Parts: sequence; C-alpha cells; structure tokens
Amino acid sequence: MLLINPGHVVDGIRRAGPAQFAIPPLNLGYVAAVTPGEWTVRIIDENLEAEDGTEWQPDLVGITTLTPSAPRAYALAARYRAQGATVVLGGIHASVCPSEAAEYADSVVVGEAEPVWPQIIADFEAGRLLPRYESAQLPLDRLPIPRRDLYPGKYFVEMVITSKGCTNTCDFCSVWRFCGRRYRARPVDDVVDELATLPARKLVFFADDNLTLNRRRVISLCRRMVERGVRRRYAIQGTIGLGEDEELLTWLKRSGCVFVFVGIESLNERSLSAIAKPDLLRLGPAGCQKSIARIHAHGMAVFGSFILGLDGDIASFERILPFSLAAQIDCTLVNLLNPLPGTTLWDRLSEQGRLLYTDFPADYALYVQDNVCFRPLGMTPHELQERTRALVASLTRLPVTLRRAVSTWRNTRDPFATFVALSWNWRTFHSLRSFPLRDVGRGPTVSPESDHVQALAGSGVVSGGFR
Repeated sequence: MLLINPGHVVDGIRRAGPAQFAIPPLNLGYVAAVTPGEWTVRIIDENLEAEDGTEWQPDLVGITTLTPSAPRAYALAARYRAQGATVVLGGIHASVCPSEAAEYADSVVVGEAEPVWPQIIADFEAGRLLPRYESAQLPLDRLPIPRRDLYPGKYFVEMVITSKGCTNTCDFCSVWRFCGRRYRARPVDDVVDELATLPARKLVFFADDNLTLNRRRVISLCRRMVERGVRRRYAIQGTIGLGEDEELLTWLKRSGCVFVFVGIESLNERSLSAIAKPDLLRLGPAGCQKSIARIHAHGMAVFGSFILGLDGDIASFERILPFSLAAQIDCTLVNLLNPLPGTTLWDRLSEQGRLLYTDFPADYALYVQDNVCFRPLGMTPHELQERTRALVASLTRLPVTLRRAVSTWRNTRDPFATFVALSWNWRTFHSLRSFPLRDVGRGPTVSPESDHVQALAGSGVVSGGFR
C-alpha cells in the first residue's frame, strides 16, 4: 500500500508555499495505523521531499487531498491507475467534491478515513470495493497512535490531535463541515500516553481546530502532563480570548506551551461581523492587545493571523503593521482571503461571479493564501496582491525582524521561541522573492455600489451592509 500526501504544483513547479516548515501528514499516519498488519505500507510526503515512488508497484494507493493539491492528487491517481493499482481519494477536498474526485479514482472517502479504512481494505481484498464510503464521526476514545515510523523524513514538529470539531461556523472555513460542529475529545490520559512516546527535544504542535474550546479539559490535560512528568515544548491554536483566562495561561505555561497561534483576522468590526467572529468583535483591537500582553506575561510567544481582502476592509492595510508592532506580536501571519470549496465564502463569491480562476480542476492549484483568486470590493485583484506583499515585506524586513526578535526574547526569555520567531519572519521575507507575482489582472474594480453586488445584497448573499 502506498499512502501519498501530494505536493502543491503550480505551472509544473513544486511549491513549498508560505508555510515555513513542513508538517507531518498526521491523517496518513492514522490510516497506516488502522491498516492490517499483513500489509506493507509506505508513506510519501511530496511536501517534504520530491519523491514520486514510481519504482513501487502498489496494489492499493490512498491519496489525501487539499484543494491546492487536488490537481497533483488527480495526476498521481491517473499514473497509478495506469500501472494497474486501485486508487482511493480522501481528505477535505475529496469530501466536499466527491463527485469530481470520483472521476479520478476507484473509490472516494467522504469524511474521516480512519473509521472506514478497515472496511475499505476488506472490500478491496474481496473484490467488492464501493465507489464511495461515507464516514461516521465516531468517539475518539479508541484512536490509535499514528505510524510515525513510516514518515519519509524528519520534520521540525510532531503533530498530535487531542480533539476534533469546532462549534464556530466561520465564513471562510471548511473544517466545521468536514469534522462537524460537534466537539469530540480524546481521553486526557490517551493524549499524555502518546506525548510520552515523542522525543522530549521535539516541538509538538497540537493540531486541534480549537484546542481551548473546552477550557476545563485543557487545564486537566496540562495538569496531567505535569503530574506524569511528560512535559513537552508545544504550540497550540486557540482563540485570542484565552488571554483573558489566567488559570488557563498558567497551566499552559507550566506544561510546556511555547507558542500560541491566534486568529485576529481583521481590525474592522464590519468585516468581523460578516465572517462570524463574535469573540473578536467583543474584544476589539484594544482587547486583543491586552490578551496578547497577558500571554506574553506568562512567557509564551504569539503568532497572530490576519486576513486581507475581506469586503470593505481596505483600512487594514494601514493598521496591521502598527498594531502588530505595538502589540509585540512575535510573528504576524498575513493571509489573503482564500475561498475554498465547501465554505460559505466559496458559495457566495461563486454566485456573485467574483472567482478569478474557474478552469477546474487545474485552477485549484491557485487557491492558496498568498495568491489573489477572486475580485475584491473597492480595488483590483492586482492592487490587493501588491499591497499585501508590500505589507508582508514591511513586517519582515531585516531591521524589523531583528527588533521583533529582541521583543520576543524580552517577553518570553526563551531562546527557542526567539529563534523560531526570528527564523519564521526571515524565511517569510525570502519567500516573497522565491515566487513572482502572478498576473491577476488590473481591472475592472468591483465596486460596493455595483448593480450586481447591490442585487445580491438585497437577497442577503453579500455580507455586511454594503448598501
């Protein structure tokens, strides 16, 4: 069996993209873990190394798909099917576009693969593989430890999942449709048992969609790590509101938390309302800055994420740099608004005719967070891309990066956190030079007052009061 995490290929060139460090394909590790022992399994991660595995003659190939990597996934599926292998496609993109994926594979998994994978294997062996498998969202109390021994190389971080699901319904996110709005958590001791198998020197990234959704459980997990002496340096994703919880911050730090990734998204109230971010609306920029200061006071660094291109949010171009420096955000992640299949945003922009690239599946490769792939309101796509790149450059040029590293050291007194923040910012600056601007077009500008947008606003399709 061959399990593949396909690379992101644009114009025939494999891209690493804006993410600064390759992360392990945790989903494939879980699929391998539930595969019967008599199978020989190999994992290929094209984001780690350019290896195509063509010297293998697999019986069964499983390929996971994100939207930007879907064209590569389909090309790999065609290659292995031509060799006589049976191909199963899964992942978020295949789950939200199962009919499309079925054109390129023998079978498609909709939803999480682990619950149905043993059945897929049994059906394949019996010669009765179904064209589609719908996965149930099962409790996580019997989740196995992923087969990290099969990963094809060394990663900067280890990935651990402690829960799945998110109760939020963010406009631009497909996670709540893929994993459901139901929050499912693993038993705390199961998580600590898994952490104990990981090297103490390795950074762990808790890949939960929103780790801090249940604060009592997170505190219980941190306590258990401390009680059992399983202290690891780790990073989490959470809401900026966690900075208001002193008890939570104390236990995060005691158990080894080094980095906190938070979505600030926008400094514009109208935009936050449109993308369904009530917590950020409640805090406002001043409240966010206070939360960041409290996180720093507990010795943890902050990665703050922003989205550019939201309707009516032109002012953020001028506000993000001074806000980031004043709040001493250690790494500012600037993402272009990225409509993806399965999101409310995709449906809305599709209906409005604002998607720039529609030659699918080939154009899926352009739907990434450093490329403009839609017509924004109030500016041309080219202006949005140029201004975004200028903002990233101003946040990451060497003098600013060095000053921010000094700030990270003062706030955390952690040489590891300081090194990672410095490296991330510097590598981000260099990534701007690695990939030239794509010609996204210079006009026409989509105006908030245009007849087309006005008609959609009247029908409730356009968010946020552009009348």
